[in-house]
Amino acid sequence: MFGFGKSEAEKAREAAIEQSKQTVREFVHKIATADPENAERMAQQLRDWCGSDKDLPFEFKRKAMLRARILECAGNMRVCDALLHEASAFGNEGDVKARNEKLTEARKYYGRACKLGAEDEWRKAYQRAEETIRLTGHDHKQDPSSAKV
Repeated sequence: MFGFGKSEAEKAREAAIEQSKQTVREFVHKIATADPENAERMAQQLRDWCGSDKDLPFEFKRKAMLRARILECAGNMRVCDALLHEASAFGNEGDVKARNEKLTEARKYYGRACKLGAEDEWRKAYQRAEETIRLTGHDHKQDPSSAKV
């Protein structure tokens, strides 16, 4: 009667905003379980959506995009680590070609993770692991060395 409280239009707008926030939260949660290629695609979709949505609060969109970036980086790091372990196993078996293929693929994910802001500790650990795998790869000659001849 005297304008106290919220009108029905304001309540509906707030409900729509809350529904949009919940949708964004669910979408960001899906990024956490996606493989890196899908996570990259989903993060781009989220950036596009947040850029075009004028109703969501700016701070909420900023935090959602930051969280998506962190999760995308974590996915790349996870796949990179798994590929390093596979490369190490191939190196121990003596399959140099497969080891090098896995290291090349791991380097691709390493680059993506670095671009997304991977921590320095993880970067250094990756570099040490890659160097170790390259140096311990059963690249021995069957012939005796010149010192033994």
